[in-house]
Amino acid sequence: MATAEQQLPQLLADISRASLAADPLVIYSSMHVLNAMSRAVLPARLVFGSDALTEFYGGLVTAMPPDDVLARLGTDYHPQALFDVDSLLREYGKAESLAYQAKMLRDGTADRQTNVLHMLQLERRFDRMQGYPAHLRPIIEGITAPLAGQARKALGFALHHAVDAADAYHSLRATQMNQAVDALQDVLAALQASTDKAHRSQLALVHAAGVATFGAAPVEDDLPGLLAERLNAPRDEMTRLVASLTTQLGSQPGLRELSDTNTLRRRPIIGLGDTRGLWARPGDFLHEALDWAADACLAHPDLLKQFDKRRQDFCEEQARRTLALVFGDEYTHAGVIYPEAGNPDVDVLMAMPGAVLAVEAKGGRFTDPARRAAPDRVKKKTREFVDKALTQNARTIAYLDGGGRDFRDRHKRHLPLPDHLPTAVSVIVTLDRVDPFATHLPDGGKRGAAPDDGTWLVTLADLMMVADVLRHPAEFYAYASTRAAMAKAKGPTVFVEADALAAWLEHRVQPVEPPAGELVHLDTSSEAVNAFYTHVDAPGSPSPSRPTSGIPSEVLDALDLVQQGRPEDWRHLAIATLALKATDWQPVRRALHPTKPGKGTRRDRKRARRAADGIRLSPHLTVYVCDSLDTPPPPLGPATLLITTPETDFQKR
Repeated sequence: MATAEQQLPQLLADISRASLAADPLVIYSSMHVLNAMSRAVLPARLVFGSDALTEFYGGLVTAMPPDDVLARLGTDYHPQALFDVDSLLREYGKAESLAYQAKMLRDGTADRQTNVLHMLQLERRFDRMQGYPAHLRPIIEGITAPLAGQARKALGFALHHAVDAADAYHSLRATQMNQAVDALQDVLAALQASTDKAHRSQLALVHAAGVATFGAAPVEDDLPGLLAERLNAPRDEMTRLVASLTTQLGSQPGLRELSDTNTLRRRPIIGLGDTRGLWARPGDFLHEALDWAADACLAHPDLLKQFDKRRQDFCEEQARRTLALVFGDEYTHAGVIYPEAGNPDVDVLMAMPGAVLAVEAKGGRFTDPARRAAPDRVKKKTREFVDKALTQNARTIAYLDGGGRDFRDRHKRHLPLPDHLPTAVSVIVTLDRVDPFATHLPDGGKRGAAPDDGTWLVTLADLMMVADVLRHPAEFYAYASTRAAMAKAKGPTVFVEADALAAWLEHRVQPVEPPAGELVHLDTSSEAVNAFYTHVDAPGSPSPSRPTSGIPSEVLDALDLVQQGRPEDWRHLAIATLALKATDWQPVRRALHPTKPGKGTRRDRKRARRAADGIRLSPHLTVYVCDSLDTPPPPLGPATLLITTPETDFQKR
């Protein structure tokens, strides 16, 4: 590790030399294709940071003297140059990672705030993932589209048209990529047919280089005109929009490290000083669209104020809509107030028989100084995103636990709440992704109180993802309770919500309190979740199934009946039921689905009798499977679940 930092200057010089021996702009565009090919076939953990490194390389190109870059434009070069630059860049990434790990060891990790600063620095270097497009797109649209009129007046273009432009140009690039792949089918066929290892390796390189070269985005002579035609938009609007998305060659001469501010991150088009431009990876713009929009508004205080207000309003609105999809509109309320000192409110309150969620939504921006891990700015944002929200949720929960029920909506109309409300699960929803806050819940020094049972801090995009996967109230509630308890126990440490969801779906990961001085991390990643949300439809490529909890539908139906008939038991049963892995339900599945329906075997009849007497799945859950005519019913309580089924022929015998 001691030598890693010393290697960085030489690696940068080698990257620059190898680039200028070829065509830096084409190399940059081709590297995006190589990266996309890797991301399409390799597990996410193996390509983590590759998009950040490719973006960094683009920044290095804009740091080179413009005349040097332009002099090489259109130069023919050997395809090996692409792999040389790619290899050097990966070596640089490894060296920078090792150098920062050495710094972390020197600084130590004595407290949560220090851990947060370290995580922010690592994110700044290597993480560009803000969420999945399926969830990011409606968030960006919901915030920027209502501001179209104000933005046109101040900026000369509508903010939401940036995503439209990215989509339109990405569609063109996808067509070009497909044409490149089709043109190289002979090489691919030869690769698949070859049995010689060396020959296969050579063909694989030829195929990758060919797709990366011919599928790469070109330098467009008139990008504003092209986008205006594709979108049927005024050319002058597209000219102003493209200018706001452009980083000019030579504009970043001081860029030297992954942690440096790289304008290309939010302004992803490389400008050549005239109407020409290169937009290498328009499909990734969604991840930076909101930060770009904030930057675009900075010179217009009134527009920025409206933008920030819209962020907060939408964060609250979408959090309510998301929870309502799971729990229903009748139980999910926004902007709830109650009569305590200071006239407190709850951004979202979900209260159904047997379950309560108290949600604080934070739509504020996590600013650039905070992203750079400036300690005072991080502490300020900690107070805003964590301390204040925890204090608010703790106050709401205390009011509910004390029997308070005088909740009213924004119009001061009384909200009737159901009986049998347990202690609420505390949830904080942030619009911006701040994984270090979710991981460590640091204390900014202004925390008045905190919920006793922990708090689940989750980004809005991830909340939407969880609700899309866990569509039954019991599934979502059990997961939210588990995540809050994990935060309280400080283990296992979760760096990415998708990893936590995947681990819970497959293994039903539970809270763990680490021994003093130790950390417990998740040892699984979100491959199934990632595969579902990043799949690109292609001929002959089957679509992956939506990840599920694996709980039999009959069990979830039985929990619905509990919620209706004995809500005081619902919370315990939901948590106990969802603590069991999908494989633990095999005895119940066999009882519910005989081997030969209608012609029950002796084994089936024996299983049915045992199921009627109760299947003990855990110390906290016994399941009775009875036909609808069984009398008397088994004893019911917080640890028993009754599944009634239509009487079958074999049960009659």
